[in-house]
Amino acid sequence: MTAPRAHGRRRYALRSCGLALLLLTTHRLCRADDWPFGDRATGTWNGARPTLEERGVHFEASYTAETFARDDDAVTAHGNLDLQIALDTEKARLWPGGSVLVYGQDGHGDGISSRPGFAMPVSNYEAPDFTQLSELWLRQELPHGVAFRLGKQDANRDFAAPRFGGNFMNSSFGVLPTSPLPSYPAPALGAAVFLQTTEWLALRGGVYEGDSRSESVGSRAFDSGSGAFAIGAAHVDVGELGARDILVQLGGWHHTELERTGAFGIVDFYLPLPKGGERDHRAVQIFARANVEPEATAPDAKVYLGGGATAHGLVGAHNTVGLGFGYVSVTDADQGFIEAFFKWRPLVWFSVEPDLQFYFLGGDTHVVTGLRCKVKL
Repeated sequence: MTAPRAHGRRRYALRSCGLALLLLTTHRLCRADDWPFGDRATGTWNGARPTLEERGVHFEASYTAETFARDDDAVTAHGNLDLQIALDTEKARLWPGGSVLVYGQDGHGDGISSRPGFAMPVSNYEAPDFTQLSELWLRQELPHGVAFRLGKQDANRDFAAPRFGGNFMNSSFGVLPTSPLPSYPAPALGAAVFLQTTEWLALRGGVYEGDSRSESVGSRAFDSGSGAFAIGAAHVDVGELGARDILVQLGGWHHTELERTGAFGIVDFYLPLPKGGERDHRAVQIFARANVEPEATAPDAKVYLGGGATAHGLVGAHNTVGLGFGYVSVTDADQGFIEAFFKWRPLVWFSVEPDLQFYFLGGDTHVVTGLRCKVKL
């Protein structure tokens, strides 16, 4: 990529963030009395949004724009539009215990990880361009602590995701690196079952199509060569046993067609800090996780280790800072990275996040700087 083009794309991404904020703040098509200090940029829609919520309809929309520069030879820009409609069937007076989600996405732009061969992509939004129905599912609560979810879904929601990794940009804090777990940008058709055995122990299991692809709605789910991905986990809420707020997840997965098997574990620790007032929500969150695939072959990872710590409210009441790391032991070369970020929230619905990552690959160190802007509509 030539330097003029690279700098032009960076300016385009930054202008997109500024333009989005300007349009929202000047037009205010759906203003609320407390605008702009509510939860969403479009306010309460003159009272329509809370009315819909009371009737069981929840609407979410957001746009994320980001730009990354790697070393001195590559600059990319990427954008992602998310649209969700969720229905609470009990509030809607249809039937008790049900919830439905319709989730559409549009991703556009370039990634920055493929040329060096990062096993853990720089951004959790990095993907080829797509416009798709990402998820469409029904979740149903049953008696005795049993629930199930059917439809096209993101398995990472229920399995292997740490509670406090969402503010990091690197993809390894979401999906387990190089594992075939169906997730962004290709959620899968499948079924998951949840059992809350006690207040502190929950068991989960799921089976999904083995060859999910972007812009597909389960079209390959029953192909003979696709196989299936199965996963199970136990979630232990240590806080319910009288200890601090600690959540432990242990599980395993298997892909029938690829004949791959792995095991994973996650520990999340939440530490609220002493309150300085009623609105003081300062806290420190720490997490660590691992995935082991003993029989992995190139380019899959035999071992993944990752973790991080975030602090909320220490530098401004609504801001978050974080420091994390990731490491994979692949069959041809080990890789690792360190990430630091600062998430500035001048408004509840608008954030600006500078990010810095150091990658260690094949004896080389790559420096990646990033900037992400997000508007919740």
